[in-house]
Amino acid sequence: MSSPPTHQPAPDHLDDEFDIAEAKLEPAVAAPPKQRRRPALIGLGVALVALGGLGAAWLATSMSDTVRVVAVREDVARGEQITEDDLTTANINTDPALDPIPAARQSEIVGQYASVDLPAGTLVTEGSYSSDVRPGEGEAMVGVAVTAAQLPGEALRPGDIVRIVDTPNPQDDPPGSTPDSIEATVVSTTTDEESGQHMVNVIVPEVRAPDLAARVATTRIVVVLMSRAGGQ
Repeated sequence: MSSPPTHQPAPDHLDDEFDIAEAKLEPAVAAPPKQRRRPALIGLGVALVALGGLGAAWLATSMSDTVRVVAVREDVARGEQITEDDLTTANINTDPALDPIPAARQSEIVGQYASVDLPAGTLVTEGSYSSDVRPGEGEAMVGVAVTAAQLPGEALRPGDIVRIVDTPNPQDDPPGSTPDSIEATVVSTTTDEESGQHMVNVIVPEVRAPDLAARVATTRIVVVLMSRAGGQ
C-alpha cells in the first residue's frame, strides 16, 4: 500500500508570481491635472490693476485742485458780529458754482456782521456777511415771495437795488400810467426746491415796510433789477 503524497512547499518562483499579481492589482496613482490658464481671469486682473492706477491718478489730481477757504466753526445768527473763534478753514475742490472766501482773507471777515444765519460747517461767501447790521435804524427787512416769472433773468446778488412794481390782475387791461413801485436793497435770496418759489429778502425804509408787505400778499408784483453801473 502506497503512502499518501506529502505536501511539498511551493517553489520560490510561485511566490514571486503572486507578488507580481498583487502589485498589478494596486491602483495606479493618477498624475496631477495640468493647470489651465484662463484668459478671462487674466484679463480681469489686468483691468483691475489698470483701474487702480487710474484711481490713484484721479485722487492725486483732485487733491492738487483743492483750495483753502474760510468756513464757519461755530453757529453765527443773522445780525451777530463774527469773531475769530467763529471761523476756521477748509480744503475744497474748485467749483465755479461756489463763491467762497480764500483763507488768506479770513482776517477781513472778523468784526463783520452775518447777513444770513451761518451754521457751523458751512462756507463763508461774499453775500453772507456785511460791514454793518441790517436792517439798521430806520430800516426794515421784508421777505418778497415770488416765482421765477416774477424775477429778472439775471440772478440777484446782495446789494442789488431793485424795484418791486405793482402789476394788474391777469384779466385786467394794462395800466394807463406808470404803476406804483417801491425801491429796495437785496440782502439775500433763497429758493424752495420743492415748490420752486423764491424768497428775496430786501431792505426798505421802515415807513414803507407795511405797504410792501401788503403788496407782496397780493402776489401781484414783479421784481425789477436796477442798474449795476455803480459796481454793485
